[in-house]
Amino acid sequence: MLKKPLALLLLALALAARAAVPGWDFSAVAEKCGPWVVNISTSHLVREAAPPLGADPFFNFFDMPLQGRIVRRQSLGSGLVISAEGQVLTNAHVVSGADEITVTLWDGESFPAKVLGSDEKVDLAVLSISPQKPLDAAVLGDSDSVKVGQWAVAIGTPLGFDHSVTVGVISAKGRTKVFTGDDASRYQNFLQTDASINQGNSGGPLCNVAGEVIGINSAIATPNQGSVGLGFAIPINMVKRSIPDLVRRGRVVPPQFGFFTQDVTPQLAQALRLSTGRGVLVSDVAAGGAAALAGLQRGDVIVAIGDTSVASAAELKSTLYERKPGEQVPFEVLRKGQPLQLSLVGQDGRQATGDAWHGLQVQGNSPAMAQEKGLAVSVGVVVAAVAHGSSAEEAGLMPGDVVLELDQKPVRDLAAWRQLCAGMDEGKDVALRVVRGRQMAYVVLRGE
Repeated sequence: MLKKPLALLLLALALAARAAVPGWDFSAVAEKCGPWVVNISTSHLVREAAPPLGADPFFNFFDMPLQGRIVRRQSLGSGLVISAEGQVLTNAHVVSGADEITVTLWDGESFPAKVLGSDEKVDLAVLSISPQKPLDAAVLGDSDSVKVGQWAVAIGTPLGFDHSVTVGVISAKGRTKVFTGDDASRYQNFLQTDASINQGNSGGPLCNVAGEVIGINSAIATPNQGSVGLGFAIPINMVKRSIPDLVRRGRVVPPQFGFFTQDVTPQLAQALRLSTGRGVLVSDVAAGGAAALAGLQRGDVIVAIGDTSVASAAELKSTLYERKPGEQVPFEVLRKGQPLQLSLVGQDGRQATGDAWHGLQVQGNSPAMAQEKGLAVSVGVVVAAVAHGSSAEEAGLMPGDVVLELDQKPVRDLAAWRQLCAGMDEGKDVALRVVRGRQMAYVVLRGE
C-alpha cells in the first residue's frame, strides 16, 4: 500500500535535490561567455566539375567546350575574441582557402577580417578585425586542471544556429588518435566531451562552470555527419602556447630537441630486451642537437616529461609542443632498465643542428644501401628520420626518401649536403628534389 506514495516521495526528493545543485543551471556561464563568441563566415571561388560530354547540347549554342562554372562557396564557423583590440581565435580549417572572411560579433555588428597566422598542424588561426570600441575578451582557463567528469559547456554556430549553448561533461583527456592517415602528424592532445558539437561549432569555445575557456572545439567522430556525443576540443593551454607564434610568425614554431622516437610495442620490447613495455623508444639522436648535448642516447626509453607520463610518441610530441625554446625540460628515461634524469633545452625551430637540418636527419647513399633498402637511385642522401614539429615534417618528408637537390643544386653525397646546408639562409624557403619509390617530386621547406 505504501509503495506508490513512497516512490512519489523519493522522486520529489530527487527532483528537489537536483534543483538545489547550482551546477544544473548554466545560464551564468552562457551570459558570461556568450559575448566572447563570434560567427565566422567565409567564401571562396571554386570551379565546378565540367558536365559529361554532350550532357546539355541544347544550351551549347556555339559548339564550345563545356567547362565547369566558377561559383562562390560559403561556409560558417565560430570564433572567440581574445583581445580588446580585435584579435579573434578560430580553427585553421574554418578559414582555410577563404578569400573573404567576415566576423559577426555578439551584438550583430560585422567586420571584414584578415588572417594574422594559421597553422594546420595545430588547427588554429588568429584573425584581426578593426572594431570601433574595445571588445570584451575571453578569459582563458587552465586545461591541465580539468578533470574527467566535470561539466563542459560548448557555444558556437552549429548548422548556422548562432550562439547555441550545449552542455555535457569532459569524457576523456589526452586523446591522440582522433586523426589518422595523412592527418596523423597533427598535434593531438584533445579534450573529449559529450556536449553536442556539430558542423559550425568549430572554432568556438568549450567552457567550464566558472566561465573560463578550457578548449577550442575542433572535431567530431561520427558515422552520420551529426553529433553522437564524441566531440573533441584543443586544450586551451596548447592554444595559449600557439597564439604568440601565430601572431608574430604567422605559424607555430615548436622547439626542436634533436631526437627521433617510436612507440614501444610488446614485440619491440621483447626483441630489444627492454625492461618495460611502456614509454617511448629513442630511435636516434641528432649530432649537435639538444638531446645529444644533454646525454640522451639511442635505445633510451622516455617514460615521463616532468610530472607527465608519456605512453606514446604522439603523447610525447604534444607534451613537448607546449614547451618554449630555451626552456629546461626534465626527462625521465630508462637506460638498460635503470632510471635516469636528464634536462633538455629545446632549440628554436629555425636553428640547424648538425645533420638534422630543418629537422631532417639524413645519411649518405650508396649502391649497397640502395640495394638493401630497395631505392631507385644510389646517389644523394637518404632521409633517416624526421623530427616532430619540424618544417621537414610539415613538408611531408618521410624516412626512406632520397634527396637529390637542395635549392636547385645537386646533392651527390653527404659531404655535398652538409656544405649546402651550412651556406643556406634559415629564413629562406627552399626546394628539395626528392625520390620516393619510383616517383620524383619537389617539396618546399619553409623558412622563417
